[in-house]
Amino acid sequence: MPSPRKRAMTLPLDQFPTSGSSDTPTVCRLLRTKTAYNDFSHDDSENWQTTESTTAVFWCLSTMASAGPDDDYAHPTTCRPGRRCFRPELD
Repeated sequence: MPSPRKRAMTLPLDQFPTSGSSDTPTVCRLLRTKTAYNDFSHDDSENWQTTESTTAVFWCLSTMASAGPDDDYAHPTTCRPGRRCFRPELD
């Protein structure tokens, strides 16, 4: 039987639920991508959590890998409330 990591990592991302809302999704504060460091001071810039980029690479700051501590994908569609490793924004 494959390990939990291999089983989780074989699902394509398009099978994961996405938010139907146009608002910025609540994602884990440990999720990162290169576009998270862009200059978003302009009104026409896209929020990195809702980007439709097909080339964006995401990682978890906890593991520094493309999977979180629970061995599931690090991606805005998966790093949401309800995931056991989810960490909300700091106030």
